[in-house]
Amino acid sequence: MLPIGHLIKNEYAEQRDPRTGAKLHRLTTGPSTNHSLFFLNPSFRPPSPFTSTEVAYVTTRDGDPQICLFDFATKSARVLTDVAGLMPFSPAFDPEGKHLYYTTANGRIGHVDIDTGRQEIVATTGGGQLGECGLSRDGSFIVTASRSEGRFSLVVVDVAAGTAATIHESETQMIHAQFHPCDDTFIEYAGHPIPRMWAIGRDGSDNRCLYENQWNEFIVHESFLGDSDEMIFAVWPYRLAARNVRTGVMRTVAEINAWHMASNRSGTLIVTDTNHPDRGLLLINPRTGRHNILCHPDASSHGSQWHHDHPATPDAWTSKPGPETDARVLSWMEMKVDTVYGPQWTHPHPAFDDSGHRVVYTSDATGDAQVFVVEIDTAVIP
Repeated sequence: MLPIGHLIKNEYAEQRDPRTGAKLHRLTTGPSTNHSLFFLNPSFRPPSPFTSTEVAYVTTRDGDPQICLFDFATKSARVLTDVAGLMPFSPAFDPEGKHLYYTTANGRIGHVDIDTGRQEIVATTGGGQLGECGLSRDGSFIVTASRSEGRFSLVVVDVAAGTAATIHESETQMIHAQFHPCDDTFIEYAGHPIPRMWAIGRDGSDNRCLYENQWNEFIVHESFLGDSDEMIFAVWPYRLAARNVRTGVMRTVAEINAWHMASNRSGTLIVTDTNHPDRGLLLINPRTGRHNILCHPDASSHGSQWHHDHPATPDAWTSKPGPETDARVLSWMEMKVDTVYGPQWTHPHPAFDDSGHRVVYTSDATGDAQVFVVEIDTAVIP
């Protein structure tokens, strides 16, 4: 593994999108897979002012995935971890930007002190593969999904106590758990896949379906709209929708093929990638649905299921490795090879910085996945 503290230099470059003119910062290069964090967990180190930003990404240039931190001041990246079995889409910053949390393939939740490089195991689950970290607003709790011996569970970590408690178990898939942005007792998670949207209390109480979607409502990629009670999501590939998790009121934001979408902190702007057709990254006004093109990642955006308007059926995995056939795999996000929904590093997964002035994304347009940051010109805000 690359040693902790190793500096990755001479990979940064400034570019312009040839079609929109947007200013791009390419943070990585070379023959390796590099990707931003999952779009639910923005890659920018908080707080992230516009003029001086550090950006976390995951690289597999030395074989195993490890976390790096790019510094705009030095135009170089520092290796932060040397963790065996690190789940590549699991990292998330704490609210103060002091630690990056991550999960492992053997049931551990750890963190690295970004300034000192010290790695610690925060809690263990006793085994099982874990998904991404979902932090509560103040960072006191982490929720993650787990799979062990063919069963799925939701695990809540009390960071201060160093304990991990299983709050819910199921024989069907549970993934992408996240806290409400203003309520650390409310957890939303994705079920398998009909119905898709679920909620549960942090203590495991009041598990309930938020919306009984039908087979022809291919719901994916939920995230909260700012600090509100609304979740935005794709009804793939037809529209970007929003639903209030308290009242159940549902609305269409835009009739467009929004794919992975995330809002800025104030909930006044949404960024999304697109696929079939690839329209580029879009900025969307969540109240009016108006949208403009920000830039064109030109990522390959693989996944055979994205050609369809319904979730994958079991036969889609017949000749391919998948969650249904491998009890060790939590979801397609953690698969080494997935041609049904991924690979995930071929998807842009855009997300804002705290100020709302920049967006991070991944693109494999050159053949290898690289990390980019694009600046938002106020002229393109719809």
